[in-house]
Amino acid sequence: MNKEQLRKMKQQIKDRENAVERVLLHYISLDGCPCGFKKFVFWAGKKQGPGWMDNIQNQLVTSARELDCFSEIEDFEKEYWLEGVYYCKNCGTRWKYFSQEWRMLAFQKRLLIIDGEDPNKLFEEVISDEIFATAGSEPADKNALTLEQWVEFMLGGV
Repeated sequence: MNKEQLRKMKQQIKDRENAVERVLLHYISLDGCPCGFKKFVFWAGKKQGPGWMDNIQNQLVTSARELDCFSEIEDFEKEYWLEGVYYCKNCGTRWKYFSQEWRMLAFQKRLLIIDGEDPNKLFEEVISDEIFATAGSEPADKNALTLEQWVEFMLGGV
């Protein structure tokens, strides 16, 4: 990887982090937490790949877990790929955090509301165009949003 490619990759990561932060801060400014927003519930919990991961979803899950409104529950029943359980100090919603290593050092991250509706049923199947995939496993026939379109989707109708 040359210096220009590295610079572009770092900028893409920074842009993704900033976009996710913007969306989360907007939700918090409206309701104190993101828990009540269907688009957050959908995007944080939707299924990924079998041979790919959605980088925007992974960033959303990572950034959401760092919000002040979320607190980790130390004692929880273990499940396969379950890394932690969180509760929202603002509204009381409880979340399961899954991180599945689907390929060496490549993870699919999900936040699922405990006892909540299947997030995949909340919206038509949509993913970001920031996909990391094993060659030949790229998602086909899916509505892929650019980062800007993702922000519009997440903030539209809020």
